[in-house]
Order: sequence, then C-alpha cells, then structure tokens
Amino acid sequence: MAHLPLIFTFFVVCFSIVNSIRVPPATTELATEVCKNTTIFDFCHTVIYSDPRAPTADRVTLAYIAFGQAHANTTKAVDYIDSWIKSRKEEDKTMVGMKKCLRFYGWAAQAFSEAMGNFDSESYSGLDRLAVLGEGYARDCEARFSEGSSPASLMNQNLIKFSNICDAVSQLFPYQ
Repeated sequence: MAHLPLIFTFFVVCFSIVNSIRVPPATTELATEVCKNTTIFDFCHTVIYSDPRAPTADRVTLAYIAFGQAHANTTKAVDYIDSWIKSRKEEDKTMVGMKKCLRFYGWAAQAFSEAMGNFDSESYSGLDRLAVLGEGYARDCEARFSEGSSPASLMNQNLIKFSNICDAVSQLFPYQ
C-alpha cells in the first residue's frame, strides 16, 4: 500500500508523456501538390525534388527552387546554342534560326532571373507573367525552323516544361 502513491505517480507521468506525443496529421508536401498542377507530374517531381529543400519547402522556397532550376537549365541552353553557333562555319538557314534562338533563350534566362530578384525583394507580383515568357520564347525558337525540328527542339520542349512548373508555383502567389 505504501507504494500506491508511487505507482499512481508513475502512471500519471507515463500517461502525460504518451498523451503529449502527437502524430502529425498526414499531409501532402506543397511541392507534390504543385507538381499535380503541372502538365507532366513526373518531370516536375524530378526537377523539384532534386533540391533537398523540397520536402519541407514553403511557397517562397519552392519558388526559388523552380525558378532557379529553370534559370540554370536555360543558361545551359544558352551556352550550348552559343557553342553550336561558334562551331559552324557556314551561315545557312539553320544558323540564322539558332542565332535567333540564342536571343530568345537569353530573354528567357533574364525573365527567370528577374523572378528570383523579385523573391529577394519580397515582391511576388507578375510571377505568372515571367513564368510563361519562357514557354513563349521556346515556341518562338522552334518556329524559326519551318522544315522539321530545330537543333534546339529538345531544349525547347524542356523549357516549356520548366516554364509550366514555374507557372504552377506562381499560382501560390495570387495578386493582392
């Protein structure tokens, strides 16, 4: 009987500990929800989750990831197109088209860079406009080649996909 208060205290402490341990409700990560709003979920998921911040990303971090990845991809495309142009000696229709694509990709990189600058200043208006510029520039590049696909076709397809991800992320920032 002398141990009864001790046993009672033990059960109260154990109950308090067990009761304080709460299992968080099952939630879907924001990044996954955004990818569900894109045209190609798997592409989006691969791009976004290549960044270790993705699983816990809030909307601003997710925007940095998406626009940063789009900017990096576009910058690589600019480097590739520039190298492609420099490796050619003959000025033919393809060369003329690729020179125009180089300008379009430069503008797309600038748009993604502007978006990231807006994040730094906590200004989020116009993200949707900047996101879709990339898609428009990719389509403009492809249109420079009337016969068949361009040497930039795969890059154009990827830029459209990256722009789609950025557009889906930009929907997290409605106009105020």
